[in-house]
Amino acid sequence: MRYLKARKRKKRLKIFLILFLIILAIIATAVFALWHFGGRPSLHSVDASQMRTMDFLDIDMYPQSFATDALHLIRLAEESHPIFVLGGWLPKDYEAIRDEFLIYARNEDITKLDFAFAAMRYITTLRDSHTSLNGMNMPTESGSWKPIISGGRLDIDWQEQNGKLFLTDDDITEVIEIGGVSVEQIFVVIDRYFYPENEFCRRQNHSNLSRLGDIIERAGGYMTNDSVQITLVDNQGEVVTKDVPWVSEDAGSSREFIIRHEMIDDIFFIDLRVFIYGEHITETVQAIEVAIENGTREFVIDLRGNSGGSSWAGERLLGAMGITIPQHGMLVRTSQLAIEQGGMWHLGILNWFGVDYIIMPPTIDTASNPDDILVSVLTDASSYSSAMWMASWVQDGGFGNVIGSPSRNAPTSFGNVLQYTLPYSGIEGAISYVQWLRPDENANPLVLMPDILVHPKDALDVALEYLHNMNR
Repeated sequence: MRYLKARKRKKRLKIFLILFLIILAIIATAVFALWHFGGRPSLHSVDASQMRTMDFLDIDMYPQSFATDALHLIRLAEESHPIFVLGGWLPKDYEAIRDEFLIYARNEDITKLDFAFAAMRYITTLRDSHTSLNGMNMPTESGSWKPIISGGRLDIDWQEQNGKLFLTDDDITEVIEIGGVSVEQIFVVIDRYFYPENEFCRRQNHSNLSRLGDIIERAGGYMTNDSVQITLVDNQGEVVTKDVPWVSEDAGSSREFIIRHEMIDDIFFIDLRVFIYGEHITETVQAIEVAIENGTREFVIDLRGNSGGSSWAGERLLGAMGITIPQHGMLVRTSQLAIEQGGMWHLGILNWFGVDYIIMPPTIDTASNPDDILVSVLTDASSYSSAMWMASWVQDGGFGNVIGSPSRNAPTSFGNVLQYTLPYSGIEGAISYVQWLRPDENANPLVLMPDILVHPKDALDVALEYLHNMNR
């Protein structure tokens, strides 16, 4: 009998040791995967119950309503967004704005657009221009996608300068009213519902969003199905009114290509319109490698108007020049949605052990440029996300310079979005689960300032002149 008991204990001990070794192997694999993913991660745990003060047990309430959507959005944000584990980032009025959103969403009389504006007000507390309500998948005359906040777009170009709005074509005619309300009031509405990551982003928001019918109407403006009346004043003080039509729904994208390249004298010029990884990038990479073999050492990369995409495309282009980029730091939330959509199973393993987020520090130590390549990157206010990244790699790594206007996207900012659909309204959106830290910790984290500050339309000429005059 004692022999049998001893055998059972030995068997249990063996099973325990096997399970223990399996767990250790899982943890080791997860940590190795993180190391391989980049940097030296540190693991962190927080008490999730301390991040929020509300009960989410009734999130699947029936019948569903806008209140269901509000709870769903808040839960996604608090479980996935990095701001909730960053000390000093969350605004002091977060809970007040969140609770105001919840109360408003219970109102049975609100429309889908009313709810969308309330949700955008809540989203501003996350201090993140990547997190948004994108729109709806629904049949329309021009396609299957409809922005949730639009209401049409005015067919006119203007730019905000020092709190005022000027027509782009003459730069002296000021717009003082849109739809019968002051430009200042429209700017107040924009600031309430759209978070600017820096002052250059605020100007871009004012310039672009003031053309939207839903924004004008939210500010109290009036419009017709055909046009909106604006009031102008010229440099002589003469006040005139003008009816501005809406952009046709059939107006398509102005992007004619993804990437193209050409030699301008001995300078290799790359015009990259959007960061989409594919054969077109591979073809340009091959052309770069041939140019390098033939002695080319100066490159211009035009990222004006580039709204970003897959950063791998930019890294591959620089890699073809023999450049190894500096590394962004990152804080990654290990939420269930991040695990499901991020494709990083090792985060799920860490989550089992109470790890809520991981941190990897930034570094410029990885930057290298053995072939002494010089790169000039052209930027404007629309150079966003991965476009801003590529410019910061060049600047922080010391590979060349940035020419044009400052970024509207902060170099240290949130990104890597997760997609979601709100269960009641069907509104689709995106929410960040990573905070990216600029590679050079001593550089400006809020704005990517060009090395040569010029009007974006002059950036290419300035870059070519600079490179031609280089004494190398």
